[in-house]
Amino acid sequence: MNDVFSLRGGWVLHPEYRCRMLEDVVYTGRAKTPQFQSLSIYAPEPYLTADGRVDPAGTCGRFTAATAPVVFENNAAGYLQMPHTRLGDSRDGAAKYLERGMVYVTCGCRGRDSRDADGVLCGKSPWSLVDLKTALRFLRHSREALPGDWSRVVSVGWSAGGAMSSLLGVTGDDPRYLPYLEENGAYLDESDAVWAAQIYCPIIDLDHADAAYEWQFLRDPENEDSHVGPAGRMDAFRAALSGELAGRYVRYFNSRGLRRPGTDEPLRFGEDGRSGTAYRWLMKLLEEAAGEYFRRLERGALPLSCTAQDYLAGRCAAAGFPAEDKTAWLSWDGARARIASLDDYVLRCCRRMKPCTSFDTLGMDSGENQEFGTPERDFMHFSPDVAGAIAALSGRFPAEAARYGAAFAGVRDDAALAERRLLLNPMRLAGAPQAVPASYFRIRVGARDADTSFAVSMAFAAALRTAGLSADYALVWEQPHAQADYPGDICRWIEELC
Repeated sequence: MNDVFSLRGGWVLHPEYRCRMLEDVVYTGRAKTPQFQSLSIYAPEPYLTADGRVDPAGTCGRFTAATAPVVFENNAAGYLQMPHTRLGDSRDGAAKYLERGMVYVTCGCRGRDSRDADGVLCGKSPWSLVDLKTALRFLRHSREALPGDWSRVVSVGWSAGGAMSSLLGVTGDDPRYLPYLEENGAYLDESDAVWAAQIYCPIIDLDHADAAYEWQFLRDPENEDSHVGPAGRMDAFRAALSGELAGRYVRYFNSRGLRRPGTDEPLRFGEDGRSGTAYRWLMKLLEEAAGEYFRRLERGALPLSCTAQDYLAGRCAAAGFPAEDKTAWLSWDGARARIASLDDYVLRCCRRMKPCTSFDTLGMDSGENQEFGTPERDFMHFSPDVAGAIAALSGRFPAEAARYGAAFAGVRDDAALAERRLLLNPMRLAGAPQAVPASYFRIRVGARDADTSFAVSMAFAAALRTAGLSADYALVWEQPHAQADYPGDICRWIEELC
């Protein structure tokens, strides 16, 4: 393993970004896939001397080499193995942090498809997270040779990376991961806790993600043509399965005793899934997202150049989305936006993207099916929700229940699988007494994100608040499954925390 102390002379000046960079540092001496188990560090030019030593007097923006927060961005995507990003990559986020004086680390990790030098699968749950924890411990072990305040690490990630950022936020120094960290060659005397977690469009709570998806998209029987498969309409069995799963999600959500961030109001869905305090909060979140968009539109702070009424009438298109008449379900009175109902919104603006089932697929061929596999078995079913729903439909659909039920047999009794699910589910780990949680969580989800249900991230924000943690949660209008945010907002958030 490379040691940062021995690499001082490896810092290279990047004139365009006005930073010094230390790239391709392998963060564990036991790397099975060094290409992915590596990171790069970027620091504003004033923080380091030409020979790679920290300059205590170096200043950039509001910070010095000693006070600069450290942005730790993981590049996880689709639970796949991913290398760290490079300056100028499509997923590179360095510039906005560096120009404001922050130290930026980009980190790769193993994933569901990783194989070691012998061809053995080595990246299933929870190894992506363990790699990132190992990297944090490596960096802290080297902190005397690095610029930045290593007590103020801000984790950032989106999609599966949002899941990793969520997990880093709730599982700091959690002893349940110690056996994995030891096997991975991590510095066990260092901390992997983070100070703050920025979470974008997280794919989390995979135990209940299928049920949550059907709760949201129950009224939409067709999935669009997308990367998950061709367009199609549900047959009778899948329609019944969708309804069964939707009901299960309502019961699960209501069993959690969740409270709304900011008000501590108890959150519950009505039996129909379209009433109750939880439903009203989600509609308020959507309306607040639309309202913020309208306010920015009216003051000329968006790339779109039109009036609010032109936007509503479909006379101008948002970036990446076609012009469409929204007046039948969306209104704006200059102060507040109103949306007719969640189902109106889904059918007019945020259509179903995935079939039923969406994560633990009936064909056992999803990325999540691969994530919960083993070194000996690449793909596995994993969802007790789906297994139970299929069993509940056996009287009405005996042939389908026999076919799919056999494939799901054993899911609910597999203890090793249950541990792999637990260690990758921040919803179940929020508030764990043995962990050191982040002091701050900021969650942003695109209001057009159909990769998972809004209820999943909403429930996580509520779980954080219920556990006594800080949860800043919002939807971002017209944004898809992406780093859903307005320009500059994340940097302003970090600066406010500092």
